[in-house]
Amino acid sequence: MSHQAIYRRFRPKIFDDVLGQEHVTKTIKNQILSDNIAHAYLFTGIRGTGKTSTAKIFARAVNCTNNHDGNPCNECESCKSILNETNMDVIEMDAASNNGVEDIRELRDKVKFLPVNSKHKVYIIDEVHMLSKGAFNALLKTLEEPPEHLLFILATTEPHKIPPTILSRCQRFDLHRIKIPTIVENMRKICDEINVDIDENALKLIASNSEGAMRDAQSILDRCLSFTNDKIDYETVINLLGTVNYQTIMEVASSLLEKNIEKTMVLVDDILDKGKELSFFLDELIIYFRNLLIIKTTNSIDNLTKVSEDAVNELKVISEKISIDEIVYYIEELSSTQVDCKRALNPKILLETKLIKMMHNSNTFNIEELVKRIEMLENGIKSDKPIYIKQVNTSPKQKEVEKSAINLTKDQPSIKSEKSEEEKPVKKSIPRNMGDEEIYNGVVNGWQNILRKIRSENAGLQAIIRECNIVEVKNKKIVFEFDPKFTFHINAANQSKNKTKFKEILSGFLNTECEVEFIIRNEEKKQSKPKQTIEDIYEDLKNEFGEDKVEFNQED
Repeated sequence: MSHQAIYRRFRPKIFDDVLGQEHVTKTIKNQILSDNIAHAYLFTGIRGTGKTSTAKIFARAVNCTNNHDGNPCNECESCKSILNETNMDVIEMDAASNNGVEDIRELRDKVKFLPVNSKHKVYIIDEVHMLSKGAFNALLKTLEEPPEHLLFILATTEPHKIPPTILSRCQRFDLHRIKIPTIVENMRKICDEINVDIDENALKLIASNSEGAMRDAQSILDRCLSFTNDKIDYETVINLLGTVNYQTIMEVASSLLEKNIEKTMVLVDDILDKGKELSFFLDELIIYFRNLLIIKTTNSIDNLTKVSEDAVNELKVISEKISIDEIVYYIEELSSTQVDCKRALNPKILLETKLIKMMHNSNTFNIEELVKRIEMLENGIKSDKPIYIKQVNTSPKQKEVEKSAINLTKDQPSIKSEKSEEEKPVKKSIPRNMGDEEIYNGVVNGWQNILRKIRSENAGLQAIIRECNIVEVKNKKIVFEFDPKFTFHINAANQSKNKTKFKEILSGFLNTECEVEFIIRNEEKKQSKPKQTIEDIYEDLKNEFGEDKVEFNQED
């Protein structure tokens, strides 16, 4: 008998065998028991979480003649024919290779025929997001008004690529990533069944590298079985995956934290000389610091990744010796290094340079400690008492920050004087009693400054006001006029909030209470500023009667 892959050999046969997806299987079983089956379903989720397996179980369950609590019996003729892939009423399609309009049109023609030996004709379309736009349009009508005997089960890893018109006609079920303990337990059962001895740490490493996909975990186990039939240990899995031993990762991380450049370079050379993938090594190192951050911030070990129970205690000890800022610094720098190395012509040299830079010019420091030291400096200067600060090892950046803080505190007396000035009660200026002409001249001479003041507080109001001109001042009411073409501007200016704001700015600028009014320019009769002097009257008479008709004799 030919070899059969583990993921096929141990594929779930009933809904209860689908691990980690109880929210999906329970709902479907209830629908089957209550005979409340929809005409189209969509299963989404990452690879290896059970989408196709659930679809096949579903296809058998709806056609099973001896259903048990919603599960197929797998013993009746219908179940056996579907399991043997000889049932003509259950059709599986791969949309990646059958994604054209003609393929879907052919499907649409066939769905009209009644099932041959089954209750329902079931179409399972895998990777449905690969269908072309035309194919989706061809499928839409069938999904909208399907025959009673028809059941569509769509599966995809990328639901965002499916048109909303298709999504709205399907019952959608999102399959979750399978948790590591669940994968470990299932792998242990498989190993017991096939009589294979495997280490607990090896199981956890396989589960961690599967990233929540049961099929990936089973494929890794299959590779391990091909490598050795005696016993699968931690080192076997490490060698097959090309990853770095966790103990080595911990040594590299410790040497980084200790700023031990020589030891770090030796460890990195040893890792890369063994043929380990550089990106995998950096990924493991980033995950190590991520675990440190989780322990430091949450004081919990529930969400740790790719770490054995033996290493948890050591992580707790190290987390107490390092600040959150340092951990975040290393995660950011290592992530940046990982991206840069993927583009580098010589990634090993770049990696070594980045690591040395991290250790030699590390700008990590404890922010909280620095704040406390600055507060001590300030309090000491305020109280005129000598300041004693314990010298600690600081990075160049921290020393620079502290130096800046000390320079600031040297000027503390001047700061005190400024503060004392600010604490004095501010004398409010007394509004002036200005005449109309004085107000008029103040507005004209300071118009640009007034516009700048308006713009600093309300740019929209400034755009309106700049189109008007002062006409006159009557009893402290300043009249402004707009050209008739600025209808919008005068309506906006006369709005209560705009008029009040403009009045407030003008009164503050002139230091006197005044009112404002906006009018439209009358082309027949132009307004002018108040005429109060004999020179003003003389100018008006000349304009009215002619310069040769009016004489002005000014007596000394």
